[in-house]
Amino acid sequence: MKKKTDQTSSSQKRDEMIKSAYDIFYRNGFHATGVDAIIEGTGISKRTLYKHFISKEGLIIAALNYYHQITYKAITDYIEQSPSKKPIDKALRIFDFLTERVDAGNVDGCFAMNAKTEYAHKAKEIEAACDIHVNTLQQLIERYLVQGNIAESRSLATQIIMLFEGAILRSKATENSSPVKLAKSAAKVICNA
Repeated sequence: MKKKTDQTSSSQKRDEMIKSAYDIFYRNGFHATGVDAIIEGTGISKRTLYKHFISKEGLIIAALNYYHQITYKAITDYIEQSPSKKPIDKALRIFDFLTERVDAGNVDGCFAMNAKTEYAHKAKEIEAACDIHVNTLQQLIERYLVQGNIAESRSLATQIIMLFEGAILRSKATENSSPVKLAKSAAKVICNA
């Protein structure tokens, strides 16, 4: 019984470290955040940190996986709450989700895109974790386009995600949702919606 309790406690401590590191990385960036800042922010020792994660990069990958889980669930839940039953409308709701986030003051961009930018051509594992996030969103969009019998669904899903990523970057720079609304308008045009 004690071993199971120790494993649960260890798992909870690991989850707390990931969530705390996620917040710190999102706020300060990845390269600008040292291990000491994470330790200070979590109240754990370096020994404990390295017991759970081989390196800072391992912690970043865990934070990326955490971000992917919470963001993907939030997006899919939002899309499924669409009053429209048309698959194309559901696919394009990803832009409405982003508009609401930006309008609520979330203008720090996409955690995965931020990591991909900071680690481009430097850390393949981090880049791979970022790619999983974007590819999964693209597959979600493609699935709705296929349901709507949209020709060239894969190509259109790629184009929609490119517009979505561009909208994230522009809304981060402008700190408003106008780029997102423009991107959705462009997505409607390419989908003939």
